[in-house]
Amino acid sequence: MKNCKQGFTLIELLVVIAIIAILAAILFPVFAQAREKARMVSCVSNLRQLGLAVVQYAQDYDERFPMGSYNGPRNWEVNPDPADGPGGADCFTTPPNGWAGLPIAGGAPTSNCRYGRQFYRILMHVQLLPYAKSTQIWYCPSDRRKQATAANVLLGNQSFQWFVNWIWNSPGSGFAPPLCGPNLAVENPDAKSNLSAQRVLISEWGMFGWDGPDARPVNTNGNHKQGYNAIFFDGHAKTQIYSRKCATIPASHWVTQTCCQ
Repeated sequence: MKNCKQGFTLIELLVVIAIIAILAAILFPVFAQAREKARMVSCVSNLRQLGLAVVQYAQDYDERFPMGSYNGPRNWEVNPDPADGPGGADCFTTPPNGWAGLPIAGGAPTSNCRYGRQFYRILMHVQLLPYAKSTQIWYCPSDRRKQATAANVLLGNQSFQWFVNWIWNSPGSGFAPPLCGPNLAVENPDAKSNLSAQRVLISEWGMFGWDGPDARPVNTNGNHKQGYNAIFFDGHAKTQIYSRKCATIPASHWVTQTCCQ
């Protein structure tokens, strides 16, 4: 009698394919979440290194923080998106008291640099580079808008945002909101702050009240789904979850929302 080798039937093959498809549908989102978690951890690590660089800078400069393109402490947020800040000769004067016309890192001379990328260009390449040793840590791996290309690094077009004060903690800011927590207008950012473990120094896309799942209207603006990362005045970094922007120092919820009760 001849031995007959019988293969898989069509039904059996279809069952195997269906099982594989079901397993893939279950596991792929898990893998994606694991990858995003790893990127978020890497982002916190980069911010932690920046925080350490700021602390080291302050130790060398009488507990003062770097000022970017300003000629004094910058006690307000600085939007990282504008290519150049608004308004004329906005870099104050030439060195040693200002930053006008300097070819930072071999790039084009600075101009209109009080607000926007030029502020970060000076932080990245002049004030913090001796301590951070790298410009790559200015980029969050989850940032889908800004990657660490040579062009972006040269321009100061990076992932993070100076966020030491905003409207809710500064009376007379023009929006006339009630104070949410301490009055930060009377406390310039430096290492002598009594709120060094609570006050945000540098954050990332997602902290502003109009960004993220807790914004009104809700949107997907931000580098992460769970929250945003931040450095504090004492140099430590951690993730701030969404829905609690009214509780941070400074508070960062939008004007249509209210202070935390």
